[in-house]
Amino acid sequence: MRYAVLLLFLIVVPAFAQTPGTCELGVAEGDLNVDGGDVFARVFNTGALFFGNSTTAGNGYAVPKGTGNSPVFATTFWVGGKVNGRLRVAGARYTRYEFWPGPLGDDAVLPSPNDCTAYDRIFVVSRADVARYLLTGVATDDLRDWPVSWGAPVLDGDGMEGNYNLAGGDQPAIYGDQTAWWVMNDVGNVHEETLSSPLGIEVQASAFAVGSGMRALKQASYYRYEIINRSVNTIDSAYVSLWMDPDLGDASDDWVGSDSTLSVGYVYNGGEDDNVYGIPPAQGYQVVQGPVGLPNGRDDDEDGEVDEPGERLGMTAATYYCGGCTEPATSDPRTKEQYYHHMQGRWKDGTPFTSAGFGYETNGPPTVFVFPADPVANECWSARNNCEGGSVPPGNAYMLVHTGPFRLEPGESTEVVFALPFGQGTDNLDSVTQLRFAAHATREAWQSGLLNPQRVEGELQPISGFQLRVSPPFPNPFTDQATVRYELPAAMVARMVVYDALGREVAVLVDAEQQAGSYEVVFNGADLAPGTYVVRFEAAGEEQVFSIVKLR
Repeated sequence: MRYAVLLLFLIVVPAFAQTPGTCELGVAEGDLNVDGGDVFARVFNTGALFFGNSTTAGNGYAVPKGTGNSPVFATTFWVGGKVNGRLRVAGARYTRYEFWPGPLGDDAVLPSPNDCTAYDRIFVVSRADVARYLLTGVATDDLRDWPVSWGAPVLDGDGMEGNYNLAGGDQPAIYGDQTAWWVMNDVGNVHEETLSSPLGIEVQASAFAVGSGMRALKQASYYRYEIINRSVNTIDSAYVSLWMDPDLGDASDDWVGSDSTLSVGYVYNGGEDDNVYGIPPAQGYQVVQGPVGLPNGRDDDEDGEVDEPGERLGMTAATYYCGGCTEPATSDPRTKEQYYHHMQGRWKDGTPFTSAGFGYETNGPPTVFVFPADPVANECWSARNNCEGGSVPPGNAYMLVHTGPFRLEPGESTEVVFALPFGQGTDNLDSVTQLRFAAHATREAWQSGLLNPQRVEGELQPISGFQLRVSPPFPNPFTDQATVRYELPAAMVARMVVYDALGREVAVLVDAEQQAGSYEVVFNGADLAPGTYVVRFEAAGEEQVFSIVKLR
């Protein structure tokens, strides 16, 4: 009987926990810095973005990149879920990271349980690198060594699937204009931050940016994570999150908010001036593609069907907490349970957010989206209007966006994609409006397939298909009416306003979300006094301004 019990123990134990290795954390890094783009981002293979190695002074993410100013100090990637009812989490903030370099074999086995350094590398390639190789035959090291054997995706050119033959016509699958690719896992060592057993996941990560097209795209960056369950266990009730310490220029005066319709959480300034940026921008953290979710009774992809097979989630929660808070429930998470509570859209102690005050045990109704109301319109519940007759004091706030729950069977994978849109307007609130324009563009650019890998054939061509086109008003001068024609490359919010010579608003011709297509707007100015007027058109962070003259 003792032997039967021992045998049962040996059979059951592997189903409950992977065996961590003794790998060192990776030290590799890679830079997104594409020609023509307006964002700089440094990435690491520890689960961290922007903060790591010697890049710890707010210099790991910059936009506009020529200024060196940063709207994001640090970001980390979290995954949590349940195995046989037991919670497991891989996450961190500034240290004690819980991802290590390299892929996993079957049953989540490390290639080398004691040394992951052979995989401690981030490969950065651009479409320009490929074009240069086609012209000169000279390849960068990363282009030459593209790690197809580690799982890096390839555009086949030699007719042989599964290999990488650059000379034979194969090319790296480059998202946008420049991609950084790396692979990591959560089994490489003990989870010292969350004190969790490993999930047994491999994560193939891509960060990418564009150097052509609309300003909203050139000032954004994207992060694609393919999460593979390499264990023999089902991972259930799983979530994926991005944690951010924004530090929007000056970190001491930030507000946060969220917009579930755009699947974006964001940070903006509590005042009209920022000590770093001057005119303060707004920075977003957006779920542009979530995992295939568990049935939840919602139409998550807004196609008119509920819980259809393959339906993907968007942002399912957005949370925050304050930097430097001493109250236990509203400070940094420390355990796997506290991390997971945030992923579910709760405070770290499991208390629901409530839509009033600063959101902890207030009189408002429960919510999973922090400060979802429009601060531009001064709506309640936003940080600007806390529903209690005041505002939340600006300060150092941490922002989190989440997507889930979902399930991963053994051997299954899912793809989650985040974007970081950016907007800068005429003041702190106009920057929120510009951020929303940008968030429309970043989501549509991904969902339309514009950013998917494209072969480079000969001379490099810019990524096309996502340009905003506005024609000058005609006739100009006019007597009674003038017409403006424009073309939207994707669904987005468009706004067209006419101003007089003193800057006063004369007419709002367009102010709505519109689908991709061509539009024609007629401005009836028959009753206006003769003189010069200005037509201002805005969409996706772009602005077109035209002067038009009214005759007698």
